[in-house]
Amino acid sequence: MRMFTNHKLIEDENGNTLILYLNPDSVEFAKELGSFNDSNGKDNIKEKILNYIKANLKNAKINTIKIMMGSLMITTIPFASLTTKAEAASSAAVQTVGQQYKVTVNGRIHNFSHSPANIDGTIYVPLRDIAEVLGAEIWWNGESKTVGINKGNTKIAFIVGSSSARINGNKVSMQPSYIDNGVTMVPLRFIGDAFDMSVNWDQDTGTVTISGSVLTYTVKSGDTLWKIANQYNTTVDQIKQKNKLSSDMIYIGQKLNIVTEIRIQVPDSVEENSISYMTYTIQRGDNMWDLSIKYGIPMTELLNVNKMTENSSLAVGQKIIIPVHKIAVKQTAGERYGEYLDWWTEAQYVFPINKTATVTDFQTGRSFRVKRTIGAFHADCEPLTAADAAIIKEIWGGSYSWKERAVIVQVDGRKIAASMASMPHDIDYIKDNNFNGHFDIHFKNSTRHKDGLVSEAHQAQIRIAAGISK
Repeated sequence: MRMFTNHKLIEDENGNTLILYLNPDSVEFAKELGSFNDSNGKDNIKEKILNYIKANLKNAKINTIKIMMGSLMITTIPFASLTTKAEAASSAAVQTVGQQYKVTVNGRIHNFSHSPANIDGTIYVPLRDIAEVLGAEIWWNGESKTVGINKGNTKIAFIVGSSSARINGNKVSMQPSYIDNGVTMVPLRFIGDAFDMSVNWDQDTGTVTISGSVLTYTVKSGDTLWKIANQYNTTVDQIKQKNKLSSDMIYIGQKLNIVTEIRIQVPDSVEENSISYMTYTIQRGDNMWDLSIKYGIPMTELLNVNKMTENSSLAVGQKIIIPVHKIAVKQTAGERYGEYLDWWTEAQYVFPINKTATVTDFQTGRSFRVKRTIGAFHADCEPLTAADAAIIKEIWGGSYSWKERAVIVQVDGRKIAASMASMPHDIDYIKDNNFNGHFDIHFKNSTRHKDGLVSEAHQAQIRIAAGISK
């Protein structure tokens, strides 16, 4: 049974007070918490609290934890009492939010509005997103605080935080749902089983897969398998295989079963930065620049580890070494701040060339999408669209400028403290975005192209975005 249903963070100048809301069904646990200071089960309680933080919380500096059941406060616990000095020094060991969960639907990358979560081995997904993927409808009864999700003849209803639900009126057990920053999170396996879909876990790849028929489609005039496949985010081959079709021929009125396969790859927990190496076999057409982009490794680093230069030739079948960097999630000064990542050893691997990101202006809170197109000393980026370029211009007061501003760069669920100037200059790669050139985004210890020196003006803004200074 899930001990905590949801949480709240209250920020102050010294960190955060974390409020954990106890599952109403956890009466015995509430009694244990009430005598936390002298409880023989203190280690067990500590473990459950830390597991919740590890699975759910964004990078936050936590000073105090308050346990609530409804409006009743059960106990107050100093965060330091839950951790050893080593654990406290490396908060990434306690906080894992910000790591990437790769979600694909029928082989295509699908972006959930809210990151999935792994809580004690149970994968939770945002209710609205999973309903959309499955072609289901959701509803909410404010009076009874009941959530419902309907698809076909299957109707699910549950109260958020409850350990039970009803499927077509029949009471069944359910891992309790919870609310995270206004988003209802539900257990993926329960939803899949309820809709008679297959749910499997691959331990070797760390991937949970849910698959099965979502709906029955009636072929209309003008339909083709390609058109139907694109409409429902699947493939022609999958439709043919599910419906035992020997050709691409279909007819008006024909019934086709549409299958959805969702794969969620759960990231490994990384407690400290590490580097490992993989071996790659050179294929026809390969070059070191393309490989550096593909694997998110700076060109110079890739050449150095292979004892090569820019003039070195490659042969089909040749073996080279590819560095693999894992960057630990760092504790932040609060919810609105970003991780203070060093450019050379951390940030450039989290935000490699060809990666897209959402940039949020720290002062105004306005956001826009960018792509890192080049840059070795810092990130050279371009707005993805003309709409993004227009937002940038508005943030800088109606015209592009070299003036530095504190920003948060969000990439793969991680928020990184940075500084940006908006002036377009030099080469650009993205066309039709009304932005002639690229702009600079700096991170901790990144340098200028012109002289290789650190810009103190940028560094001051980065410290603001990290919550180190005001």
